[in-house]
Amino acid sequence: MVTRLLLLTAALALSGCGVKGALEPPPNGLQAKEAAEAQKNGQKVNTDAPLVPDRKLWIDHLI
Repeated sequence: MVTRLLLLTAALALSGCGVKGALEPPPNGLQAKEAAEAQKNGQKVNTDAPLVPDRKLWIDHLI
């Protein structure tokens, strides 16, 4: 019983890991291609912000 409770607690605690935060774009992704093209033109593109808006899940209010 205690083992199951600990596993459930660990699973819930780790379920939110990696959901938020600035991620590096994939090497062949759209943002990386746009950044490479902009760098050729001498411009700088912010790749920290995702192209897709943040979508909320029904369980977010619990975390």
